[in-house]
Amino acid sequence: MEKKHFSPPPFKRKIRKMRLGVQSKIWLTILCIVLIFAFFLLFFFPAQQEKYLLKNYEKEIQTLANTVSLGVKIALTEQNFEGVQTAIDFIKDDNRLRFVAMIQTDSIYEEKTKQKALKKTVFKSFPENFTPDPNWVSNELLIIKISPFSTDIMKGEIMVGFNTSEIVESKKEIRQTSLLVSALISVFGILIGLWLARQISVPVLALRDAALKVGGGDLFAHVKAIQTDEIGELGRAFNEMVVDLRQAEEEIIKVNKSLAATNANLELALVDLKAAQNQLIHSEKMASLGQLTAGIAHEIKNPLNFINNFAEITGELLNEVGQSGLSPEQEQLVVQARDNLMKINTHGKRADSIVKNMLQHSRATTGEFQFTNINDICNEFMHLAYHGIRATNNIFNCTIETNFDNHIQPVKVMREDIGRVILNLLNNAFYAVNEKNEEFKSGNSSANGYKPVVTVTTELINKRVSIKIRDNGNGIPDEIRDRIFNPFFTTKPAGSGTGLGLSLSYDIVVKGHGGDLLVNSQKGQFTEFIIVLPA
Repeated sequence: MEKKHFSPPPFKRKIRKMRLGVQSKIWLTILCIVLIFAFFLLFFFPAQQEKYLLKNYEKEIQTLANTVSLGVKIALTEQNFEGVQTAIDFIKDDNRLRFVAMIQTDSIYEEKTKQKALKKTVFKSFPENFTPDPNWVSNELLIIKISPFSTDIMKGEIMVGFNTSEIVESKKEIRQTSLLVSALISVFGILIGLWLARQISVPVLALRDAALKVGGGDLFAHVKAIQTDEIGELGRAFNEMVVDLRQAEEEIIKVNKSLAATNANLELALVDLKAAQNQLIHSEKMASLGQLTAGIAHEIKNPLNFINNFAEITGELLNEVGQSGLSPEQEQLVVQARDNLMKINTHGKRADSIVKNMLQHSRATTGEFQFTNINDICNEFMHLAYHGIRATNNIFNCTIETNFDNHIQPVKVMREDIGRVILNLLNNAFYAVNEKNEEFKSGNSSANGYKPVVTVTTELINKRVSIKIRDNGNGIPDEIRDRIFNPFFTTKPAGSGTGLGLSLSYDIVVKGHGGDLLVNSQKGQFTEFIIVLPA
C-alpha cells in the first residue's frame, strides 16, 4: 500500500505565502511613507507655493496701484499737476512693470439704450507711446490691477500691468526643488529600510538580556520595544511573567501608601476638628458674654435713669432756691452742690451711653438686607463723621482723600449696620490723626511737617467688595493688635472711649454679613482697616 503525504488546501498555502514578516512590514511601511512624501512634494506643495506666490504678487501690485492712486488724488486735490507725474514716476523704475495708465471715467447718456453708461478714456500712460485698453484683465502673462480715485477735478482710476516672468521663474525653481527633495527622500527611505531590516535581531537580543536579568533576581526587567509580530508576542508574554513575579511587592507598596494617605487625612481631620472646637468655644463665650452684658445693662439702666432724672430735678430745685437770704457759707454750699449735680449728670449720661452701647453690642441685629451703593454710603458717613468731630472740635482740620471704584454694583447689606461700622472706623481715624497732630503742635512728635490725611478706598476684587479706611496717625503697636476687637478694650484715655466700637463693628461685618474685618498698621506711620463684604 502506498503512503500518501497530506498537504494543506491550496487557499491555505496561499495565505501562508501572503503572510507578512517583520522585514516585509518594514519595507512596506517605508515605501508608503516615501510615496506619501513624494506626492506631497511633487504635487501638493508646489501648487500651494504657487498660489501663495501669486497671491502675494497680486497683493504687492495692488498696493503699488493704491499708492500711485493716492498720490494722484492728493496732487489733483492740491491742483499740483506736476505731482501727478511724480506719483506715476513712483513705479517707473520697477523692472516688472509693463505699463501704468491714468484713466478718466465719465458718465454718458447713450441714445440707443436710453441709459447712463461709464466711459473710460486713457488720460496719461507710461510708456508714452503705449496706450492700454481700459477693459483689459489679468492673464497668464500679465497681471493687471486697478485703483480708483475721485477728486473735484477728475474721477478716474490708476491701471497698472506687471509681467509674470518672475512668478514663472519661481514656479520652475519650486518644482525643481521639489523633485530634488523627493529624490533625496526616496534614497533616504531606502537607506532607512536597509538599516531597519538589519535591526530585526535587536528585539531578540533585548529579550535575551531581560531574561538574564530576571534570572539574576531583577524583577523589574522588561522588554521596552514590543512589536505586533511573533517577537512582539513573545515580549508581551515575558512582560506579563515579570509583572506576576513582582505583584506581591507592588501590593505591599500600595498598602504602605494607603496607610500613609490615611494618616495624613486623619491629621487634617484632627486639625479641622480642633479649629471647629475653638470656633465653637469662642462662639459660646461670645454668646454668654452677650447674654451677661444684656442682663447687666438692663439692671443698671433703671437706677441710672433715676440718678440722671433726680440730678436734673435737684438742679432745677437749687436754681429755684436762689441765693437771696442765704449766708455766704450757705451760698458756697449751694454753688458746690450745683457743680456736683452737674458732674453727676454728665457722668450719668456717659454711663447711659455705655449701657446703650452694651445693649447694642449684645443684641442680635434685626436690620433688613437691601441693595446699597457702597460708594454712596461711604461718602455719606464720611461727611457725617467729619462734621461730627468738627462740632466738638472746631479747630480740627484734616485732608480726606477718596478712591471709589465706580464699577461696583449695589451690594445687599444691612445699610444702618454697615454705616455704623464705617462711622466707627472713621471716628477712630479722625481721633488718631488729631492725636498725632496735637503731639506735633506741642513738639512731642518727631513727624516732620505732619499733615493729617484720611483715605477712603473702595475696590471690587474677586467678587468681593473691600472698603479701606486709612489714616496717617500713630498706628497700632504690635503687642496690642490682637486685642483691639475684644469688647471693652480701648487705647483711648479714660472717659474718651467705651471699647465697644471695634467689637461691635467686627460682629456686624463677620457675623452679620459673612465678611471679614482686617487691620494693617505700622507704629508711627499709619493704620488701615479693611472691610471685606461678599458682592
